Amino acid sequence: MYLVVSGEGETDIGKTNEAIGPLSKLIDKFIEQHAQYSLLETGMLEVIHEARITEISRNKKIIKPLSRRGKKTPPETREFYSAARALAHLALNAGIQPSLAVLFHDSDSNKWPDYETKRISMEYGFEAQGFDNGVPFVAQPKSEAWLLCALKNRYQHCSAFEGRSGNDASPQSLKDELKAHLGEPPTRVKLNQLVDDGQIDLSQITDMKSVIDFQESMKKVLGRILNKRTL
Repeated sequence: MYLVVSGEGETDIGKTNEAIGPLSKLIDKFIEQHAQYSLLETGMLEVIHEARITEISRNKKIIKPLSRRGKKTPPETREFYSAARALAHLALNAGIQPSLAVLFHDSDSNKWPDYETKRISMEYGFEAQGFDNGVPFVAQPKSEAWLLCALKNRYQHCSAFEGRSGNDASPQSLKDELKAHLGEPPTRVKLNQLVDDGQIDLSQITDMKSVIDFQESMKKVLGRILNKRTL
């Protein structure tokens, strides 16, 4: 089983396997619970830089207009649709099967295009490319909400974080709150250490819709790949 992941900055998915981010590690740990081995440790997880995704998505020889849905995709969500198609293309042509793909992005806002719209755009993109094993990984409103759920709230009463502003300039910035809780900047190295130490675990988050949507989508894909009806 081969996994390609892509998304935002270095403190999220990361840029490369040499500069892997905490969310890539969390995805791997979630899969490991069901597959019984780590894709990262076996060299079967590849972090794709956002620039590579953008390059592929703009190449009309690779990402051709395939459906009316694609043509009608609003400009505000087209980047998610196109990025999903580009990542699906890489997974399908990885030379290792079965393959799966996870595309991450912060929702950033409760206004349109909102969390659900962005997530559905990714699903349409995977579908348009004829790829069944694509998993949207959209944070509501930002990945810091998930981290605070684990580190500050100890996985209890976390749904309120999803109603917060995703604006880093907000007086109640999630990023600033995470920094204050840690007592230091939430760097990639620091967050990776917390994941490695087991202090952050996506499977323990049970009341955040954005995490539950990811869990259910990933379980569906893994169930098909691992030939298990339920996980």
